[in-house]
Amino acid sequence: MLPDILKEKKIKSILIKNEEYFDTADIKKNHPDLKIDASKIIVVKKAGYIKAEYVSSLSDFDHAIKNIFKSKK
Repeated sequence: MLPDILKEKKIKSILIKNEEYFDTADIKKNHPDLKIDASKIIVVKKAGYIKAEYVSSLSDFDHAIKNIFKSKK
C-alpha cells in the first residue's frame, strides 16, 4: 500500500533512519479493513512498526474467513 493512503487514513507514523514506518497497534485497533505482514514488523521501544509496502487491504476471502472465526461476545 502507498504511504500516502495510510497518511490519509491518519495512521500514526514515525521516521526511522529516514524511512517512514506505521504503528501496527493503530492499524489493528482502528483499521479492521487492513492487514499487515506480521513477519515484517519491527519493534522499537516495545512498540511495533511496519513499512507501508507490507500493509494491504483485506480481500473478499479475508473477509469471509474473518466472519467465520468471529468471536461471539
